[in-house]
Amino acid sequence: MKIAFLHMTMGITSRGSEGVVDNLATQLSKRHKVMVIQSGKITPKPYLVKRVYPLERAPVVSPKHVLDKLLFRLHLDIESGTVAEFTKTTLPTISDFGPDIIIAVNGSLQVKILRGLSSKSKIVTFGHAGIGYHDRDTIRAKPDLFIALTPQAESWARQITSKFTKIVYIPNPISPVGANPCIRPCNLSRPIVLCVGALSAYKNINSVIEAVRQTSCSLLLTGDGEESMHIQQALSTLGNDFRWIKHLESSELPAYYAAADVFCFVPDPQEAFGRVYLEAMVAGLPIVASDDPIRRELIGPLGIYVDPHNPSEIVSGITQATQLGRLDYTAQLKPYLLQRVIKQIEKEFHDLIH
Repeated sequence: MKIAFLHMTMGITSRGSEGVVDNLATQLSKRHKVMVIQSGKITPKPYLVKRVYPLERAPVVSPKHVLDKLLFRLHLDIESGTVAEFTKTTLPTISDFGPDIIIAVNGSLQVKILRGLSSKSKIVTFGHAGIGYHDRDTIRAKPDLFIALTPQAESWARQITSKFTKIVYIPNPISPVGANPCIRPCNLSRPIVLCVGALSAYKNINSVIEAVRQTSCSLLLTGDGEESMHIQQALSTLGNDFRWIKHLESSELPAYYAAADVFCFVPDPQEAFGRVYLEAMVAGLPIVASDDPIRRELIGPLGIYVDPHNPSEIVSGITQATQLGRLDYTAQLKPYLLQRVIKQIEKEFHDLIH
């Protein structure tokens, strides 16, 4: 098969979907011809990479003002226009490559533009945005296949899909990677609470900072985003030891998980999946997570679940987690093993084009 990924922010940032696309493209390229079309800078990869419509920064994903939110919702904002221009610029490259499968990562506008192609390519989308209007609009744009990342998202998607779009559940994969002993992440007093996530408002990173403030723990934070100024202000008054690292390569992350004692990430329910939880599970970290069906399905009975907007619950969860030590998530991780997920994806792609 020939498979093309369209992901505008590849090479610009390294949030959840970028890591997933890189992982999938790397594995699929072992048996298929794979191309990733992006706007970010090109680095050596085992798959083909094409840079079109060059950009230097990622779009804002969480507008704050009412008018900006309305324009964002209607796809009339500047960032939506950028996605449209990026997608139009990819069309000659797509035509030259001639893919059997096009994986559109950047939403409904991208799917609608690709629908105008006269090629026989099948269009696939992943539910990276989570249950809500973004993925609803993407499904209504009529991709050939929509891959939901959780059973909850699959059930939700089946209620709004047309007969045109097939809905399946395939989770994001995890590829266990050992920590590089040459990387020495930090020199913080223990216990160390690790939080990994993009600094968007709905990720509630500030809630983690405020909870750590009420404990004797240190904080190890990695991530960047549109809330960085607010996070910087919160950290400036934090009396606890802390280290904030804005950017890390995926190969560096295992060393930071290995250095921590607790993982705490408490986003709102709109968080589609949470690959960072799987990374924490591979490291055996006790996990404090949002109390919602997706997180409970993902982490299982060993998780500590809290209301992300109740500081006292987060504090209690962190305190409890510091007493647990390393945990064994082997059984819970089985559905997310990389080769198992790749086989599921290959089967769905094969069925789509035959």
